[in-house]
Amino acid sequence: MLIVGMVGCARPSPLSHPEAAPTATATSALAHLPTTAIAPTPTPVPPDATPTPTPQPLPTDTPRESLSLGLLPSEPVTAPPDDWTPTRPAPFDVEKDTQASWVREYIQIVTDLLNTRNTMEDAQSRVDTALAQLTAWMPADSARADTGAYEGPLPPNAWAVSRDLNGDGETEWLISVPARDQGCWVPYCPAYLIIFKMREGLFVPAAILIEDENVWDVSSPVLLMVDDLNADGLLEVMVEQTSCGAHTCFTGIIIGQWDGQRWRSLAADPVMQAYTTYTLTDHTGDGLLDIVMHGGMYGSVGAGLQRPRTQVFAWRDGAYRLIEDTPDPSDHPYYQMLDANTALANGERDTALELALAVINYPGVYEDDGWLTPEAWARIVGYTTLEAMFIYAQQGDVEAMRQVHAALIARSYNAPHDPYPGAGWYALEVYESTGDALAACLAAENFIAAHAEDAPFFEWYGYGTERITLDRICPLDRAAEESPLL
Repeated sequence: MLIVGMVGCARPSPLSHPEAAPTATATSALAHLPTTAIAPTPTPVPPDATPTPTPQPLPTDTPRESLSLGLLPSEPVTAPPDDWTPTRPAPFDVEKDTQASWVREYIQIVTDLLNTRNTMEDAQSRVDTALAQLTAWMPADSARADTGAYEGPLPPNAWAVSRDLNGDGETEWLISVPARDQGCWVPYCPAYLIIFKMREGLFVPAAILIEDENVWDVSSPVLLMVDDLNADGLLEVMVEQTSCGAHTCFTGIIIGQWDGQRWRSLAADPVMQAYTTYTLTDHTGDGLLDIVMHGGMYGSVGAGLQRPRTQVFAWRDGAYRLIEDTPDPSDHPYYQMLDANTALANGERDTALELALAVINYPGVYEDDGWLTPEAWARIVGYTTLEAMFIYAQQGDVEAMRQVHAALIARSYNAPHDPYPGAGWYALEVYESTGDALAACLAAENFIAAHAEDAPFFEWYGYGTERITLDRICPLDRAAEESPLL
């Protein structure tokens, strides 16, 4: 299954912020792994039968759960009077409305629409009628089907699926309800995701899915699947969302369970990436569904020097967690320097040396789109020289250490504040006296720590630029703890 993240800029929602202010054995999961690409459509791909549930302890209250409960109308739910006529909800009134009361009132209206007596033929027809009415109430300037912005009679934020989500023999409905007084603009199309129970033929709101206390709606929700994804015997719900800022759009995945009383988010880490292409597959080979995202390039100049990366979210210790975060290879010397550092930490000496020498042997000054000033280039060459020296020390080749260090000294005359040549002196001196590669590596790191104000590779870093910490100057020391960024 391959889905490409949407692009564009969002129109902000007035309700995006609350009042105070995006391993078990798994044969059953493999049976339903997607094998073909799907379009962004609200049609679920359910399994043939509801799995037998495994008892789960109820989660403790969280601020999100308390907020969700506070937005739901109070029970008991009753059908509206036979003469009730739905009218378009009034706009937000700053004099009398709070955002919580405004959303709560809207969910009550949605509940009344679903429970209107003149559409009691069956639940599906009541849902269809309610969604059609909610769509008709959307602002007149919303993108409509006749403009080509979306296909079909309903916008992409109006859909529903019915399943026995918790295996108790009763049907629940997950309904994507167009957000109150909001329209659809590509790719911004906000909705509230609400779970309804069925009680004596009535729809009873049970939960609103809130992933962020500051954002109550979900932008452009697409139902991906309702299935047992982690082989725990329960159904999981997976929904794609797309949100945009001024320059960058993000695709995220909402994944969780309904346990009969509460919605349980199963994402320990935010499953979200900028301008991503993602696949749903068994990447780790454990028989469970993983989420593999590739992208991550921000759209603003302030993000700085960047490269794409692959992130893998897998089921670990009762939640989906980020288990891999691997940047793409790059021939930019800054990234070759960083990748050599990672290779050294992983014991991949040949790879590390090849990357370091590619920088050291580059003729002249590398030029890019303005990031590599002569001073930055000097520091990058200086540190890659240290990396090469660490590798030669591990190989016991002191002559090679002397040669690369001498070459660094020869080219560093015009960078008087660059600390890396001095760190090389210390590394060489310690290695010649001890023959200990780790001691030489740590000596260089200590020298840089004493001159940290001159050690950063760039004068300014963008918010999307990868950086290394001071304790990674010596990548041979795996016991190092996180320290200040360089």
